[in-house]
Amino acid sequence: MSTKFLLIDDDVQSASTPAERYAEKLTLVSNGALTVDTYRPQSIDKVLAHIVEAKPDGLLVDLALTNALTEEHVSIAYDGLALAQQIRTSQTRGLRQSSGTNLPEFPLVRLSKLDVIREFIKGDTTGEDLFDEKVDKADVIEHAESIVPRLISLAADYPRVSEYAAAETKTEDAVARLLGVPEEFLAWLDARTLLGLRRVDAPAHVLSHYVIGSLLGRPGPLIDEALVAVRLGIDIRTSESWTAVLDNLKPAAYQGVFADGYRRWWMPLVLDWWATTIDDKQAPFRLAAADRVGMIQEKTKIGQLRPIAENPDSPGTKFWQRCIVSKLPVDPAFGFPLMAEWGQETWHDVDYLCQEEAMRDPRNTRLAPTEQSRLARLRKGKNPA
Repeated sequence: MSTKFLLIDDDVQSASTPAERYAEKLTLVSNGALTVDTYRPQSIDKVLAHIVEAKPDGLLVDLALTNALTEEHVSIAYDGLALAQQIRTSQTRGLRQSSGTNLPEFPLVRLSKLDVIREFIKGDTTGEDLFDEKVDKADVIEHAESIVPRLISLAADYPRVSEYAAAETKTEDAVARLLGVPEEFLAWLDARTLLGLRRVDAPAHVLSHYVIGSLLGRPGPLIDEALVAVRLGIDIRTSESWTAVLDNLKPAAYQGVFADGYRRWWMPLVLDWWATTIDDKQAPFRLAAADRVGMIQEKTKIGQLRPIAENPDSPGTKFWQRCIVSKLPVDPAFGFPLMAEWGQETWHDVDYLCQEEAMRDPRNTRLAPTEQSRLARLRKGKNPA
């Protein structure tokens, strides 16, 4: 059965960048697994009525609705953010009042262009948790294949989040089942990691936003495939047997809600795999990439693996992070750590710039004074350490 999303956009049947283009692209690349219909909004009441009638599994909402008109051909007096707030209010009120006439809970995804987001948001983060996910329209055209699994996974697992949100108490067993781990594994995590899941009165969309934004969206206890490779020292572009390494790491793979749309691995379990399979004496972050790869090949008998090569733009060999700009592997001894930004928790990994990106942006406001001084010495040709 195909997952159904509804795209609410003012450019439906418009001559300029029609919404149908995005809907057709997502539908086409899904090979029948996803259907995206479009709707041009009128009054909020009519939008809500249409949603109730269409019964979608999720919504895609444009932020700017400037070309939408009411039945009287007057510009509507709301934008996508206001619509999202009304939808979430209707969902939450309906659940708390046990009313069957309100909207059921489903994922809400912001779909807008970056320039529109800058114009409408302008640093205002008050509506961030209204949306479960945010997608740039340009990415739909260029990377629809990676977006479709996220949409399908959001719709498929949202009932699990709703069920969890409705529970009066958030037991250890319930948290563990939501994250797809044994209950005893929770003790391996920083206790602050789970605080966002223990909010008693939080509706499903707040909990979903926490899982996607904080747990899956930033490196911390969960990391993506590219960072797994960096921490094992493996260049996945030239390593033909990389999939064999991932097969070895299956016990560390994330299997909680939205796992089908967001491939992640538990870093504590990756380290446990290293200690039990590769070496329990030497932690990987203390070793050069070539040494890590050599030890993996020796212990697992996996061939066709190549270590990450040295790079003058990002010096060092003990790679552990990725530059947030260039995405190059970063050896922390040579990289430049950045101060935390809004939405970054203490249990998230520190963001890094590689040496070349730091040189290009020496006035970056997230560089601490000590790092700015270190960078200044480097720019003068002195030892940055």
